[in-house]
Amino acid sequence: MKENNTTNCNGYEAMFTFLGDEDFQKHLETCEECAAEHAKMQRVSELIQEAKPYIKQKKKQWKVLATAAVFFAAVFATLSVPLCMVGVDVYDNVVAQNTYDAQELGLPVDEYGFLYIE
Repeated sequence: MKENNTTNCNGYEAMFTFLGDEDFQKHLETCEECAAEHAKMQRVSELIQEAKPYIKQKKKQWKVLATAAVFFAAVFATLSVPLCMVGVDVYDNVVAQNTYDAQELGLPVDEYGFLYIE
């Protein structure tokens, strides 16, 4: 730091944090380094304010996308669970050999239970 008007300067962050508004403005008038840093910070603040509507719009788009994803996941789960349960029933019947034979289905069979073909 320069010795001329900045002997009491502890840096921009410290002065910004610990001084009141009036004292900070007076300090900026006497300290070139802090004034330059303050100008940079003001520009950053302006850029943030300029970007704020775009950020809000992006957040809104993500919320809509997340809502749609949850909706489709709920619909998929609602429709797929009954279909899976039908598959489980069929599997259980095959494993337990609870299948109909030809005679139970009303097809012509011989005395051994084989299909009777003329």
